[in-house]
Amino acid sequence: MTNLSDLIASPDGSRLRREARHAEAFIRRARLTIWWERVWPALWPASGIVGALAAAGLLNVFIYMPWWLHTLLLFGAVGAAGYYLYLNFQTFRGPTWLEGARRVERDSTLVHRPITEQNDLLVAGAGDPYAEALWKAHMRAMLARIGKLRVTLPSPQLAKRDPYAIRFVILLALLAGVIAAGTDWKNRLAFALAPDAGSGSASATVDAWINPPAYTGLPPIYLKPGAQNSGIVRVPVNSELVVRVHRSGVTPDIVLTPASGHRPKVSSTGDEYAANTILRSDENIYIRAGGRALGNWRTKIIPDEAPHIVFSQPPSKTEHDAVKLSFSAADDYGVVSVRALIKPVKGSRVLAIDLPIDASAKTIKQTVYRDLTENPLAGLDVTITLEAKDGAGQTAQSKPMRFTLPARIFTNPLARALIEQRQHLFAKTPHARPVTLATLNALTIAPDKFYPDQTRLYLVLRSTYWMLHEAHNDHDIAQVQDLLWQTAMSLEGNGAINAAAELRRTAEALAQAMQQGAPQSVIDGLMQRYQQALQRYLQAMAKNAQASNGPPPPGTKVITPDDIEKMMKLIQQLAQSGSRDTAAKMLAMLQSLLENMQMSGSSGGSGQGDKALSDAIQGLSDLMGRQRQLMDKTYREGQDAGDPKDGGAKGLADQQGKLRDDLNKLFKGLGGKGSAAGKNFDEAGKDMGQAQGQLGGKDFDNAGKSEQQALDAMRKGTAALAQALMQEQNGKGMKSGGQDNEDPMGRESGAQGSVNGGHVPDKDSLARARAILQELRKRAGETGRSKEELDYLDRLLKEF
Repeated sequence: MTNLSDLIASPDGSRLRREARHAEAFIRRARLTIWWERVWPALWPASGIVGALAAAGLLNVFIYMPWWLHTLLLFGAVGAAGYYLYLNFQTFRGPTWLEGARRVERDSTLVHRPITEQNDLLVAGAGDPYAEALWKAHMRAMLARIGKLRVTLPSPQLAKRDPYAIRFVILLALLAGVIAAGTDWKNRLAFALAPDAGSGSASATVDAWINPPAYTGLPPIYLKPGAQNSGIVRVPVNSELVVRVHRSGVTPDIVLTPASGHRPKVSSTGDEYAANTILRSDENIYIRAGGRALGNWRTKIIPDEAPHIVFSQPPSKTEHDAVKLSFSAADDYGVVSVRALIKPVKGSRVLAIDLPIDASAKTIKQTVYRDLTENPLAGLDVTITLEAKDGAGQTAQSKPMRFTLPARIFTNPLARALIEQRQHLFAKTPHARPVTLATLNALTIAPDKFYPDQTRLYLVLRSTYWMLHEAHNDHDIAQVQDLLWQTAMSLEGNGAINAAAELRRTAEALAQAMQQGAPQSVIDGLMQRYQQALQRYLQAMAKNAQASNGPPPPGTKVITPDDIEKMMKLIQQLAQSGSRDTAAKMLAMLQSLLENMQMSGSSGGSGQGDKALSDAIQGLSDLMGRQRQLMDKTYREGQDAGDPKDGGAKGLADQQGKLRDDLNKLFKGLGGKGSAAGKNFDEAGKDMGQAQGQLGGKDFDNAGKSEQQALDAMRKGTAALAQALMQEQNGKGMKSGGQDNEDPMGRESGAQGSVNGGHVPDKDSLARARAILQELRKRAGETGRSKEELDYLDRLLKEF
C-alpha cells in the first residue's frame, strides 16, 4: 500500500503533502469510530448483566437474600457475562486502513474515491514510464480536488441486539442505586461482589450514640450509620460511646484509633451485640461485622475547663454574729459544690464548711450566712478560702481573706472558762489535754460549797472530766468539745442562737426545693416549717429586746411583724402561682433582713404603696387560678365533655370577658405602682380578648393557646410586681447591719444575679430523657413491628 504522502516531486508537492497528512488524521478517527461500532454491540448482553448486578448491589438488594442465593446469582452473572463475551469476540477483527479511508470518503461524500484510488493497479501501460507518470499525475489531480473532510458519529446499531430497550431500564436502575447508596456506594459494591458466606452480617445494622457526662446537662449525640462520615463530632471529655449492633451473625469488631488503639469489650445476647467505652481523647471509631463496614466516625474531645471562684465582698459579720460570705463562681458546665476552708492564722487545722448553691447555673452570685460561734475557732484570726468544684471533680480556690470569726460573748464566768478549755482542746497544743483535765478537776472541787443547788451541773462537769480522761481518739475529743459547748450554752440560758440556726437551715431547704422544682406539696410543707421557725426566732429575739435600750439611731429603717407576715404570704402566693424564681429571691431578701435585724420596742407601718402592691399580687394569684380553671373547662368543652352549667361556648366566653374586666380593674387600682408590669398586663388583656372571641366562635384549640399565653403574661406581671415590692421594701424596710451600698439580697448595688442564659434541665428531666431515648432504641431494634411504626421510631431517633 502506498501512502498518500509518497508522491513524486511536483511544483505543488508541499501542498499535496499537507492534504495527505490531513486525510490521514481523519482516517485514524474513522478507524476509532468503526472500532466503537464493532466493540459496543459485541459487549451486549454481557454489559447489561454486569450493569444489573451493580444496580442490585447499589440498591442493597443482596442484603435481603440468604448467602447461598447471593453466591449463586453472582456466579451465574459472571458465567453468563463471560459466555457472551467469548461468543461475540471469537471472530472479532479491527478495522483496516482501507476501511477507515472508505469511511472518510463515504461520510465526506467524495466522488471517484480520491483517497483509496491510490491502491488501484495500472492494467494497461504497466512498466511504461510515460503511462506511469500520467497515472501519478492523475492521482495528484484527484488528491488536489479533495475538499472538507468529516467523520460522522458512531452508530453501533445496538437496538438490533436489544429490541426491547432493556439497556435503558438497567441505566435507570444504576442511577437510582447511586442516589440511594450515597457515600456508602463502595461498601455496597464490595458486599455485592463478596457474599456473606454464611456469617450473618449481611442484615446487620448499628445504632451508636455518645452520652456526654451527666453533669454537663447535654443531650445524647446520635451517630448516623455509614462507612463514610467525614464530619467531626465534638463531644465533652469522658463522654460514653454506646454501640448496639443488631441482627449480626458474627461478633462485630470495634476499633478506636489513633489515640487509644484499643477494642472495647463486646457483649452479646443472641444476634444482638453491645459495647460501651469512655472517650478521653480524639478518636477515629470504626465498626465492622464480617468484613462489612457498619460505621466510621471521627470525634473531637472538648476539654473540661476548671471552675473559677472569687469573693464578691470581704467576709463580714451580721448583727447576730453570723458570718456573711458573698462570692461569685463560674464553670463551663456548672459548679456542683462550694465550700469555705477556714484555717487559723496560728495553727494547721482546717475547717471545711459546705455552702448551698444553685447547681443548675453556670454562673453563680450568692450570699450565704453561717453561724460559726459554736465552732472552736470562734474569736480567732483565720484565713477563709473559697473552693469550687465542678462535675468533673476539678477544683479551684479563691484568694485567701483574713478575718476574725465572730464569737459568742458569754457573761457567765463558768461558761467562759469552759469555752476557753474547748478552744485549747481544738488547737491540740502540747499540754492542752492535761491542762483541761486539771481545770475541770479544779472546777468541781467542793461541790457542796460551789454547787449546793446545781447537782445536775456538777454531774455534767464530772462526766466531762472522765470522758476526757478516757478519750482514745479524735472522735472522743470532739464529743468532749461538744459537751463543753452545750454546758456553756445552758449556763448562758438564751435560745435565740438556736432559733436563728434553725431558721437558716429551713430557709436553705426551702430555697433548694424551689430551685430543684420540688412538688408543691413539699414546698407548702417547708413553707409551714419556715413560718414556725420564724415565729420561734422572733419570740427569742423579743426576749432580748431589753438589751438594746434607747431610741434607734437617726435614719434607721423599720420593719414590723405585719410586714414580715405580708412578705411570707407573698412568697407563698408566688410559689403557688409558678413564679418560684421570684419567690426564692424574695425569700433570700427576707432572710437577709432577719440576719441583720435589731429588735426594738418601737413600731412602724408599711406604706400604702407596699399594701397596694401586695394586694395586687394576691389578686393576680387569684386571677391566675381562675384562668387555669377556665383553661380546663375549655379543654373539656373541646372534647364534648363540658359541664352544662358553664353555658357552653358562650358561657365560657362570658367568663373570659369577666376575667379580662377584673384584670383591668386591678391594673387601674395600682396607678403608677403598676408601671413595672404594664406591658405584661397589656399582653394578658389582648390574649384574653382573643380567647373570648375564639370561644364565641367555638375555636377551642386556639382559645386554649390564647388562654395559656394570657396566663404566662400574668405570671410575668406578678414577678415584675414582686420585684417592685422588693425594691420598695429595700427603701422602707428595717436598717440592716450591712453597708448602705448593699441591696436586700446582700449584694452591692447594681450587682446582677444569676446570668444563666437559658433553662438547664435538672437531673430528673435528664433521667427521663435518657429513659425515653433508650426505650425508642429498643423498639426500633424490634424487627417484628410494622414498617410505618419503624419509620416513625427512626424519625424520633433523628430528632433526639
